[in-house]
Amino acid sequence: MRLYLLSMNNKPSRALEIRLSQLTRLMQRISSLYNKQVGPKLKSTFGHQHCYLCHQYCASIVCQFCLDRLAEIGFGQHPSSTLDLLRNPATLKNLDTPNYDHLYAIDNYVWPLDKLILDMKFGHQSVAARALACLFMHFVYSSLRRQANTEIANSSQDACKQPLIPQLLVPVPLSNKRYWKRQCNQAQLLSEWLSKGTLIPNEAIVQRFKHTQAQSELDKQQRIENVSNAFKCDSIISVQHLGLIDDVITTGVTINAVCSAIKKRNPNVKITVWTMAITLLK
Repeated sequence: MRLYLLSMNNKPSRALEIRLSQLTRLMQRISSLYNKQVGPKLKSTFGHQHCYLCHQYCASIVCQFCLDRLAEIGFGQHPSSTLDLLRNPATLKNLDTPNYDHLYAIDNYVWPLDKLILDMKFGHQSVAARALACLFMHFVYSSLRRQANTEIANSSQDACKQPLIPQLLVPVPLSNKRYWKRQCNQAQLLSEWLSKGTLIPNEAIVQRFKHTQAQSELDKQQRIENVSNAFKCDSIISVQHLGLIDDVITTGVTINAVCSAIKKRNPNVKITVWTMAITLLK
């Protein structure tokens, strides 16, 4: 009888132990789901609580300390009298003959650009696009804005007719197959964040209707053939100057193909390319 009562007394504690174990496993699954999926999306939408580069607490996606340290080591400072890389002979000689008017990049494909771009494209870290946009705003756009203000102050009629700052941002499109594989278009993410920072509207007016082999696997001539007739633009735009957004430029072949598609419908539009990094072929 005593053994029976002991066993009866142990039943509630055993049931409670099982229930607590189940609850613990459930909480672990919820925590894992949050860390992998929900958390990054919330941070991307409502803001980041730490610097993406140094991981210190910061209200900005890239803290001022990191921006200052990058500037100290020469990051984002091109060895040229102008930010426009099409006015730099060392850059121009490595590009396919440009079908656009200006080219601006933060820097070569070096740290932290390489890490951020890989995180964005293949690591499903959409918030990395926000960090890249922050770096572009700090190292490139701020200088362009100052230059534009100087031209306006000098009352240059040519500057008014051909504004230095684009009036519309357009992302380089991604094929449907590659989009579903990556779950995002990295150029579209960059375009959206740059649009928020600059207050320039963005619109995907170019479509990619032919899936092509990854350009990184091909030489220059193969790249040209690969993207031939891969893009189309059916939109007639009212702006004089648009900015074409991409993450990395190597030979400029893809950018040229996109520009050709745009200019078939808008032959007089001025096109400036904004890219996060440039990889020059030697």
